[in-house]
Amino acid sequence: MFDKLVAGMKGVLRKMGLLRTLKDIKEHKKIAVSDSDYTNIDLWKSEYMNTAQRLNLSYKHNGNRIRRHKRTLKLPKITARYMSKLVFNEKATFEIDDKGADEFLKKTLDDNGFYKNFKRYLEYGMALGGFVMKVYHDGNKNVKISYATADAFYPLSNDSEHIDECVIPNSFQKGDKFYTLLEWNEWEDDKYVVTNELYESYNANEIGNKVPLSLLYKDLKPRVEFDGLSRPFFVYLKPNIANNFNLTSPLGISVYANATDTIDIIDTMYDSFEREFVLGKKRIMVPSSMIKTTMKNGEMIQYFDTEDEAFHVFNSINDDAKIIADVSVEIRAEEFISSINAMLKIFAVEVGLSAGTFTFDENGIKTATEVISEKSETFQTKNEHSLLVDEALKELFISIIEVGKLIGAYEGNLIKKSNISIDFDDSIADDDDTRINRWTNAKNQGMVPLIIALQRAHKITEKEAELWVKMIRDDEQAGRGITDVEASQLFGGIEE
Repeated sequence: MFDKLVAGMKGVLRKMGLLRTLKDIKEHKKIAVSDSDYTNIDLWKSEYMNTAQRLNLSYKHNGNRIRRHKRTLKLPKITARYMSKLVFNEKATFEIDDKGADEFLKKTLDDNGFYKNFKRYLEYGMALGGFVMKVYHDGNKNVKISYATADAFYPLSNDSEHIDECVIPNSFQKGDKFYTLLEWNEWEDDKYVVTNELYESYNANEIGNKVPLSLLYKDLKPRVEFDGLSRPFFVYLKPNIANNFNLTSPLGISVYANATDTIDIIDTMYDSFEREFVLGKKRIMVPSSMIKTTMKNGEMIQYFDTEDEAFHVFNSINDDAKIIADVSVEIRAEEFISSINAMLKIFAVEVGLSAGTFTFDENGIKTATEVISEKSETFQTKNEHSLLVDEALKELFISIIEVGKLIGAYEGNLIKKSNISIDFDDSIADDDDTRINRWTNAKNQGMVPLIIALQRAHKITEKEAELWVKMIRDDEQAGRGITDVEASQLFGGIEE
């Protein structure tokens, strides 16, 4: 069943008035979102794709209509990617304290290319304000994970923390007809119910009339009930930012939702910077009296190459004047770069990053690559987003185990969040000197054992740390290593 439902989750139905239609055909359920929520998502998506309406410029120059696309620094894309990389990368590890569940989870994640797909959709989620992950099976006892962006997800109800019911649309055309499959995920008391409805229309802008599922789906049941589930089959993940566009909406907002004005200002500056080179190219004014002509094949030919845009002919007041004037304008590169960098500092603060995260020079825009202080805005923002990512991944893993149990692919124990540990990579805030000093001080103050201090300070395994301790003791006994004073300074001496 599940593989047929998730074949294509698309958000185009909003343009057919889906929200109004949903309210009509499911009056007993309250639709938890409004059209304005998806209008905002459309805007953030267009910014991310560099197709926003504001970038289409139209103006007159010397009586001619000029239409062009504004040059941009593509900040929305850069910001969403930077945020997603801060929060999650391939160094993240997952563990379940049940061996069978742990093995089944890791095999399922590996089979689904989880690291690659999750990183990609996390970036989309940072840009559009969220994304959804859905667990299903392929009919062959394989648990699968599908993803969809925020514009293809419609919440039905929610509590203060979670969206627990939704409708997922799938629209497509077959012949001269347009079809819409709606998958309703709802709770009825303790039962999790999936309801499927198929609609047919001759108009792409209308959802049309309800038709039998068997028209297109021979094996798809209109209603399926599940007992014993602790949570729905889907997980909605959004950035950890309060939605100040709609205080009652369960949907999230883009990480740059409150910085679009600044993005426009920076793009205007960058566009002007680029135009400075186009309009500031070499120009030499030559009086018409100096332009010699000759006849060639019955045509009057000028000596100067009229295709060379550096030369411009003007009619001088005094035809006897022999003046060639270089009227080239000096390009204000430093002024533009300085102004853009000033606005980039403001933008960084608006999206929750440290000022100086983004810099611009003659080579383009750059993001900070140095180690990030644990007290910085960037590190605090990373941790805020990581809280929701941690929660969402644990919910996803629980659903994977439960679906595996339902289809007989997994026969072990069910799990809870307390059984799962997730270790995100924090190397962005971890340099060698800081890390070694931290664990040295902890050892000196008697807060951690020597073995642990060596492991953490030098990123080595427990066996390697044990070997190091033995080697240090051997050096001391042989009188050919560190002195007692040096040993005392290093982790407070060696314990016997």
